Amino acid sequence: MVKIMIANKSYPLFLPLMRMRLKNLKLALPLLILTGFYACRQKASEPMYLLIEPFRVSTNQVTQGTSLQTISEAILYIDEKPAGVYHLPAKVALTMTGVHNIKVAPAIIENAIASNPRFAYTFMNPYDTTINMSGGSIMLNPRLDYRTSTKFELIEDFENPVLLFQKTSYNNDTLLRDSNDINGLEPGGHYGFSPVQNGHTLEYATKNEYDLPSASISSTFLEIHYKTELPLVIGIYSLEPQVINKVPVVVLNPKDTWTKAYINLSTDVSERPPGTRFKIFFGSLNTSGSTKNVFIDNIKLIHFE
Repeated sequence: MVKIMIANKSYPLFLPLMRMRLKNLKLALPLLILTGFYACRQKASEPMYLLIEPFRVSTNQVTQGTSLQTISEAILYIDEKPAGVYHLPAKVALTMTGVHNIKVAPAIIENAIASNPRFAYTFMNPYDTTINMSGGSIMLNPRLDYRTSTKFELIEDFENPVLLFQKTSYNNDTLLRDSNDINGLEPGGHYGFSPVQNGHTLEYATKNEYDLPSASISSTFLEIHYKTELPLVIGIYSLEPQVINKVPVVVLNPKDTWTKAYINLSTDVSERPPGTRFKIFFGSLNTSGSTKNVFIDNIKLIHFE
């Protein structure tokens, strides 16, 4: 056995080495345990990601009109609890684990005003699924359809030669039914078109009158696609017991590409007295000095039954 001499005393060499190793092990053991615990916690808290693609909408073309929508915002629900509003496509980090119910509900830009709060568009069913959150990424391709309780008072897609709109007393120009693919929204489809001359007014209202619910009963919305070189006014004629009122609701700014607007008529309808019936109108006034074009398509007037 090898010995070392310290203060005239000899000690076996392996004893201090053993003591040093035991001492180091005592110091290292808590550190190893803490490191392992931290690594486990870090691994458990690593987020998984929901990759939410833009909505795809399905409709019955005959009874619900076009499936073309512009719903770029989504409200995320996890186990029925709101978990944020996201612009699609979205990448959402989640740290929870296990099996959870996920709903992705549509939210629209109300009245085509970008600064407006996003409005939960409850006329459509949310995308509903269940996923196991165990790390990594899960891609969602949410599909939407209208609720069966959605009532379509009006669908004007210009496919029928007999239009559901007619000139008002303010009108100077004619709304044409066209199908030129250069300006059209859907290949082979028809749309409304008017070349509005300088100094003229374009104004058309629905032929039919509608009995619309108050806001306390149901929201009332108008969906419309438009492409216009002039500001486009959307509003209602309220046919009250003793008077007819013309109520502009929103002015849509000129757009050089087809744009979808979701117009909330609920408040304006609710402000009218009981028994009031309504017509929907759109119009433009041209003071530009030259002829300007207005295109519209896929007008839907909807509320809940």
